[in-house]
Amino acid sequence: MPRRQVIFVILLLAVIGVIALFFSLFDVRKAEAPKRVFILTASDLQLNSVEGIKAGLKELGYREGGDIILELFNPKGDMELTKNLAVQMVASRPDLIVSVSTSASRAVKDANQDAKLPVVFVDVGNFEELGIQNIQRPGGFMSGVVVDNVPAAPKRMEILKTLLPGLKTIALLVNNKHVSYDEILKTHEEGAKKLGLKLLWYPVTKKEEVSPAMERLAKDHPDAFMTTSEAVISGNAALIAPVLRQAKIPSIDFNVERGVSSGYLMVYGIARFDVGKQGARIIDKVLKGESPGNIPVEFASQITFEVSEILAKETGLKIPDAILLQANKIYR
Repeated sequence: MPRRQVIFVILLLAVIGVIALFFSLFDVRKAEAPKRVFILTASDLQLNSVEGIKAGLKELGYREGGDIILELFNPKGDMELTKNLAVQMVASRPDLIVSVSTSASRAVKDANQDAKLPVVFVDVGNFEELGIQNIQRPGGFMSGVVVDNVPAAPKRMEILKTLLPGLKTIALLVNNKHVSYDEILKTHEEGAKKLGLKLLWYPVTKKEEVSPAMERLAKDHPDAFMTTSEAVISGNAALIAPVLRQAKIPSIDFNVERGVSSGYLMVYGIARFDVGKQGARIIDKVLKGESPGNIPVEFASQITFEVSEILAKETGLKIPDAILLQANKIYR
């Protein structure tokens, strides 16, 4: 065969090979449908966690709307709707469910008993509510990131005690229908007992009960106020903080994204955005085929402490150096 024909045949085969390879890769990509991930929050409070999840997944190479489709379900603090949404999500059988908050995770756990779809929980305060006993090997269909907001309550009391050496009473709003109610009550009461403090509890189960409770609280005029980790309370700072400000009652919140900016004197907690990014790493493992039951539960531990000297001056308070030196951020 002449040399020119040999070269032509070689080039032709090469072109055919490239074309075949292209269509082979095209068919594989076409065959790989994007992963469907459903996200259930308890309220708007967890939206910062959701943004953290998205940012974390993007850093890990996922393209939202491309190789991964994220669908958000937000019941806006309605606990009954949270349960119903969990049932609907499980029935749709996505590739993965991400539950953000303890109440959302508990709802998903209950709805998923039969289907056993993989679940990654994020921003959960009480993993025992999810039936997890061994955090190194949780078993079942769930794993994720735990936030120690409730266990940190005694530390918030210590901060208030440092601010107010004569502190005797602390007021708290509490939702006795919340899944972590017993843990909230126990942890706070134990912390108060060690510090010689009396806690005044004001029950609220829905937004409409917040203002009347705050009216009673203002009349009782406790020495200080603390928030508890629950959506009805955390989501209604606009009904709480102004009353405290007018009554000149010092306060401490746990919502880093909202705390001081919502009108509380101090905030001591964990940034939800960072928790979401941490959760993205576990989501990545599950999407790549690892069973949640074999993935150790992680704990978020990056505490943020912020103080408003502006509000302190307005209410006639002097913030001790012992507090200012601990603060990550001081609003002056």
